[in-house]
Amino acid sequence: MNLTGKKLLILGATAGEISLVKRAQKYGIYVIVTDNHTDYTLAPAKNVADEAWDISWSDIDTLEKLSRESGVDGILAGYSEFRVENMIKLCERLNFPCYINNEQLEITRDKIKFKECCRKYGVPVVKEYSSIDEVNEYPVIVKPTDRAGSIGISIAHSFEELEKAYQYAYDLSVEKRVIIEKYIQDEDKVDFYYLAENGNLTLLTSCDTVNAQNNDGSRVVQTAWLYPEKYQSSYNSKVKDNIEAMIRGMKIENGCIFFSGFIDKNQNFVFFECGYRLEGAHQYYYTQKRGPVNFLDIFIFYALCGNTHDVSHIGINENMKCVTVNVFAKEGTIAKIQGLEEIAKMPDCTLALLHGRVGEQCKADKAILDKICVFAFSSESVEQLKNDVDEAYSKLQIIDDMGNDMIYDRLVTSEILKWGDGNLR
Repeated sequence: MNLTGKKLLILGATAGEISLVKRAQKYGIYVIVTDNHTDYTLAPAKNVADEAWDISWSDIDTLEKLSRESGVDGILAGYSEFRVENMIKLCERLNFPCYINNEQLEITRDKIKFKECCRKYGVPVVKEYSSIDEVNEYPVIVKPTDRAGSIGISIAHSFEELEKAYQYAYDLSVEKRVIIEKYIQDEDKVDFYYLAENGNLTLLTSCDTVNAQNNDGSRVVQTAWLYPEKYQSSYNSKVKDNIEAMIRGMKIENGCIFFSGFIDKNQNFVFFECGYRLEGAHQYYYTQKRGPVNFLDIFIFYALCGNTHDVSHIGINENMKCVTVNVFAKEGTIAKIQGLEEIAKMPDCTLALLHGRVGEQCKADKAILDKICVFAFSSESVEQLKNDVDEAYSKLQIIDDMGNDMIYDRLVTSEILKWGDGNLR
């Protein structure tokens, strides 16, 4: 189907939406973005969209009226379950295709309901505690059950810290529900990403996580993700069938769903959350290079056509690898960001996304630090990936107003080579 001239409304206008806007524009689609920010430094996708509305993505009445008046043909949202929830509402009012329904959203957004569904299908999950008084070992990680993007998360090493962490998560929970889980430090975090097309499932990719070297365990700082996950064969033999049965049981037909968990030294898996939405790792240009598809197209075509029949696919190159590097901030005020545009021009670069801005005040008093930018490289060679990251770090400068380096942690690039040998720990 020719999408030229179709109008797509995207709920949200953060840096995360920029790639989605540009990808839709590649097909000749007229893209509108909306949120309530009038300061476009806080809504940078408004600078690249064809049209920007300064209306909250939760103001469904106004958005319905404007969508009808403007001839909008489809609605899309990602990167936040709250935006996805409002996308569902708006699509229902306008009778537009929507890849997800409320029941599916609830299972994937609510960490307790997710675990209940996992148990139904035999998917192993991380140990949890039903109350603060039940906790008998530390550290634990405390989260709102209904928030994503690391919002409201804290790590507690004592009962006093647990009480504070519980209150923090409770305050940020919409439904005032909190989950307490064992904080796993000595196992590798892993993620698995599935593509669904007309009910057919494809394991798009998977990744290992490299945590910050200088972290004392009080923060969740994922410095890098390495694709694909090195124990793929163990996943295939131990949990793949259960995960895929769960996806089918949820009646997921189209879109992408990811599962996050841990793997121990015996290559056993446990999982703690999933998401049925676009997410912040932004691997779409890696999966475009590796195959089978740039998964942004799946969401775009379904929103406008109600199917994905015309999405272009290629064969999968199993040797294609990727490293994604997150750049988090030390405490301070950003005075200078330099080098990301040069990184974007490097031949292997598949992502260079700026989140931070000059003048932004970054704090270090929470479990999740502020992310300044993220970049990624894709290659068949782990040696080339190491060289790419080394070169990127040599180009990148994040300086505070006192002239100090603001980068919290840098990936030790020899870890890429160890991972390539299957020895990352």
